[in-house]
Amino acid sequence: MTTPQVSVVVPMYNEEPNLPELHTRLTKVLARLDTPCEIIYVDDGSTDGTPQELENLLLQPQPVCVRAVRLPRRRGKTAALSAGFAIARGSIIATTDADLQEPPEVLPMLLSRVQCGEAHLVVAWRQQRQDSRFRVLASRLFNALLRWLTGLSLHDVNCGTKAMKREVAENLGSWMVSDMHRYLPILAAQMGYRVTEAPVPHVARRRGRSRFGASRYLRAVVDLAPVSLMWWRGWGVWVALTSLSTLLAKMHSPLGWAGLAVAMAWAGTALAFWIGKR
Repeated sequence: MTTPQVSVVVPMYNEEPNLPELHTRLTKVLARLDTPCEIIYVDDGSTDGTPQELENLLLQPQPVCVRAVRLPRRRGKTAALSAGFAIARGSIIATTDADLQEPPEVLPMLLSRVQCGEAHLVVAWRQQRQDSRFRVLASRLFNALLRWLTGLSLHDVNCGTKAMKREVAENLGSWMVSDMHRYLPILAAQMGYRVTEAPVPHVARRRGRSRFGASRYLRAVVDLAPVSLMWWRGWGVWVALTSLSTLLAKMHSPLGWAGLAVAMAWAGTALAFWIGKR
């Protein structure tokens, strides 16, 4: 059996309505590439008909290698990606979401930029976002904060469509906890890898619905603590917050004690994360 050179990892949760079209388009795209490919579907504990749809796909002859992983319960996108990375055999690993909002047809462009050595990791940059105004605004603020913090000119760090060298995925393995998937491009850049972005079209979700609730924003803030302290600006903000809060606390201001609590929680979260990684 030919060893795949490209592995495409697709995390999914309750995406039964999208799976047939996704699979048809994805296999057609990969079959046209002049290199052996595999698709790895990771079912993140779906409660609809997604597992049965995957079983049906695996029983049918396919133009490319198709594999599936089923997590026994929902563990989140980071865990699903990690499970896919663990069994991927390609020298290049791509990821894409099952909602079809980023067309599978853009993958060859991302893969070619990694194959030619332009970058170690390429992340898609969604153009003309077809999401709610709140989600678009939250995404813009989040990415603007990360650009200021890191100095990297990336506009859509959390886009689910990416392509990377295998070694990048392997070295990011220890960061694949909580919801750290949204920080993978900037973490790779911090490790010294070349990271770039590629504009791609974005379409409205036609089937199913998004399963990300308000808790995703809280997790993003919590996960930002250890990430932020990898850059000097993150330390600068923490030192400034701690110093100002200490001064206000000495003046018996409630804001001072609140600020100190935030600063200590920030440092404690980062410390706990780094200890857990050892």
